[in-house]
Amino acid sequence: MADVEKAPLEADQNSNPTEVSAKERAEAFVAPTPKEEKDIIRKLDFHIMPIVFILYMLAVLDRSNLGNARLAGMEDDIDLSGFRYNWLGTIFYIAYIFSQWLLMGWKQFPPHIWCASVVLFWGFVATIQAAAVNWSGLMACRFFLGVAEAAYGPGVPLYLTYFYPREKVGFRHGIFIAAAALANAYGGALAFGISQINGSLAPWRILFLIEGLPTCVFALVPFFFLPDSIKQAKFLNDREKEVAYHFVARNQRLDVNKNQGLRIKEMLEGIKDPKSYLPGIMYFSVNVSFASLPLFVPTIISELGIFTDVESNGLSAPPYLLCFFYIILVCWCSDRFKMRGPFCALSGLIAAIGFIINATSSSPGVRYFSIFLSVQIFASVALLLAWTANIHATESKRAGGYTVLATLGQCGPLLGTNVFPDSEAPRFQQGLWISASFCLLVTVVSTVLSLWLIRENKKMDKEGVPEVQEFEDTSVAREDGQNEKHRYIW
Repeated sequence: MADVEKAPLEADQNSNPTEVSAKERAEAFVAPTPKEEKDIIRKLDFHIMPIVFILYMLAVLDRSNLGNARLAGMEDDIDLSGFRYNWLGTIFYIAYIFSQWLLMGWKQFPPHIWCASVVLFWGFVATIQAAAVNWSGLMACRFFLGVAEAAYGPGVPLYLTYFYPREKVGFRHGIFIAAAALANAYGGALAFGISQINGSLAPWRILFLIEGLPTCVFALVPFFFLPDSIKQAKFLNDREKEVAYHFVARNQRLDVNKNQGLRIKEMLEGIKDPKSYLPGIMYFSVNVSFASLPLFVPTIISELGIFTDVESNGLSAPPYLLCFFYIILVCWCSDRFKMRGPFCALSGLIAAIGFIINATSSSPGVRYFSIFLSVQIFASVALLLAWTANIHATESKRAGGYTVLATLGQCGPLLGTNVFPDSEAPRFQQGLWISASFCLLVTVVSTVLSLWLIRENKKMDKEGVPEVQEFEDTSVAREDGQNEKHRYIW
């Protein structure tokens, strides 16, 4: 068996080394046992998931602590009259939207270098927010924070597809996205503690320092420990790399000898594919409903009339803690049953019920309970990340699909951060009904996309496309004219 990292020495000099190597791997490969695959995936989980999880938790913490800083006294030092506070949320997402193309850096450059660089950049920007003395300075920080974070979070789902089988990547996307829920829970609890500090620095400045500085330090971790590809994964031996290549390649293609560098034609195919846009519409809808929650949940709780501002910061944590466990559960079920749409629709329906209860009830206890339901919309994000990967068979095409998903989806917060104006306090009826409507739209579009993919799979049944297609290096598959169709996970 030729080593998966080397072209065979006995290959004819006029032959294509890449093609020979890939073909020999396919012909001589000894199928692994289920336990062997499971053990390798466990190794991947241990070396990759904690890094991307902690970094995303820090990213969400640094972007969403604005609501906590407001209640921690930021308005005492920074003039946030009129729509100035809303603009602090909006400017972040403007920069975030126009920088979504930076996710391709995860394919174009070595991931460990790309990741470490952008993490250090956003950590620095998040930290110097503590030094802001006016609204314009804080606006500049929020803008550059949006640019930096766009280079990290949107690209991680693409990165994870380099290492995991398509039917198991949903759970890993769920773990990654669950970091956002944990960050919002942790952020509320941390803000509650920091609000009790009496020192020379205002609590809101201490909040930015305590939540920004660890990010700068943690940037060293991906630089030294994040693998660029299966080939560069030092914690796998040759056989384990061989097995990993084959389970990642089932019903999709991977670039064995071209770990870095976009295939422009395939990337454009992903952008032009109509199926890329329905997940984008759903992601937009999710973000209308969810993006506003970290900024306004503490305020909504304080407006219930029975809690102080400090208590409201603390009480904003439990709903996100529940969301953390719900995301992991629903993504595990999604992988287990090889379905994305039904679970995405379910999350939208649960969240819609929460927003409707909040809009129609006058009981503080009932309204607080409804927030536990509303935040579950965020589970749809993890499912959409996996769904997009399952729609596109090649790495570069997935890069195009994720660019569409992220760009359309991140337009949602532009609306979401402005649907809870102060003039609507204390009930915030407008924002609650708008959020409920978009949650229901997620349910409807999930159903439409599922039916579309089921229909496409039935067409492939008639065409004789096999249920499972084994190892395919993109270069060889294209040159040999192999069947480019792959079954969809709906």
